[in-house]
Amino acid sequence: MRQALTYSRWQVTRGTVLGALRRVKRKAGYLCLFVSGLGVGACAQPALVPDGPGVAGPVLQEVPGFLVAVEAGAWKARPGSLTDAVVPLLVTLRNTGASPVMVVRQDFALLDQANRQYLPIHPVDVTAMYGGGSGSGVGISPSVGVAGSSGGRSVFGGGLGVTFGSWGSDTRDIIPLALAEGPIQPGAEAHGFLYFPRPAPDSRVLRLVAILRDLPGSPQLEFRFRRPE
Repeated sequence: MRQALTYSRWQVTRGTVLGALRRVKRKAGYLCLFVSGLGVGACAQPALVPDGPGVAGPVLQEVPGFLVAVEAGAWKARPGSLTDAVVPLLVTLRNTGASPVMVVRQDFALLDQANRQYLPIHPVDVTAMYGGGSGSGVGISPSVGVAGSSGGRSVFGGGLGVTFGSWGSDTRDIIPLALAEGPIQPGAEAHGFLYFPRPAPDSRVLRLVAILRDLPGSPQLEFRFRRPE
């Protein structure tokens, strides 16, 4: 979180109607801010790591004709505060087959241990969270989940992630570094970031699921990450 959180008083930018800061709570490695009257908070969540003993760096999965690598914690560009608003995952796609393979954002979904589902956010919408890259005060990012149950019913949940502090970050890298949609030609490689809503604070294990519909049999790949203890 930014330095402003160490102040004994918190002043929200003029015109922001969020109510007074009620309390600061630290629990299980999170720094959470609760805003009175709204029931929303902002938590600095720990970075994701691969869910496996001795695994570091990108997580690799391969099917005949196609290789996918996913890496968490790879965002080093602008804005530096991007992980306060979304979860950026760096995805590398390599076509080792003989035919083009079409890839779109909708081929990917992020799920937590409660099967709440988070879909990729369009890079333009991620940039819009910063209000065009200027101003200061409070930024709000969405988090929407869908949880299935054994009874055949689905439970829908929503939340807001709130980021406090300077909001004048440079957002020029968000769109150029995003994973481009389209066909990947034989022998070619594409890589870029997928941006997901920040999962619920109680999410400890996350799975990125990719269904490659343009490959024979529409294979499903899974990449598991966890929050460090």
